[in-house]
Amino acid sequence: IAIAGTGYVGLSLAVLLAQKYVVIALDVDETIVDLINHRVSPIVDKEIAEFFVHEKLNLYATLDTNTAYLDANYVIIATPTNFDIEKNCFDTISIIQVINNVRELNPQAVIVIKSTIPIGFMQIIKTKYPELKIMFSPEFLREGHALYDNLYPSRIVIGDKSDEAKVFAQMLVACARKTDVEVIFTSDCEAESIKLFAN
Repeated sequence: IAIAGTGYVGLSLAVLLAQKYVVIALDVDETIVDLINHRVSPIVDKEIAEFFVHEKLNLYATLDTNTAYLDANYVIIATPTNFDIEKNCFDTISIIQVINNVRELNPQAVIVIKSTIPIGFMQIIKTKYPELKIMFSPEFLREGHALYDNLYPSRIVIGDKSDEAKVFAQMLVACARKTDVEVIFTSDCEAESIKLFAN
């Protein structure tokens, strides 16, 4: 599993999934990459710090897109999409950059967007990249408690009903500590709406 972006969403997912899967985290900041590889959390998150000390994690961080994407079965996008007040929309440029890199290096990989996106974004993306497998799975994480919220999720929502979506959901459930996790498979637009209204 490759994860693009190591903010609280990306890093918490990386740590969660690295309990059972090989995870490569990609970031553009060399300091952050070094900290992760030395098992020091670059963000304030009690559970991440504890996992880095006490848990065996199959996690490696890199600056290199080839290393991250070439052998990945799943690529999770967790890059920043901050709201642009001037343009009155989310800045989704980083998502497009990751998708283009994956299309060039490993078009067979399943792409899962975890970044916050506007309603209608997935329809545009799927029209632009019909050859790729792309889905949106909104996150419901609290900054500072992101790993805890992944370990004990309120629910898992995936805007796709494919076999690949079911496998991704199973990976998240397998790494959670909560039992009987509610998993909801929806359409793209419904998943986007759930995220908007949850916010």
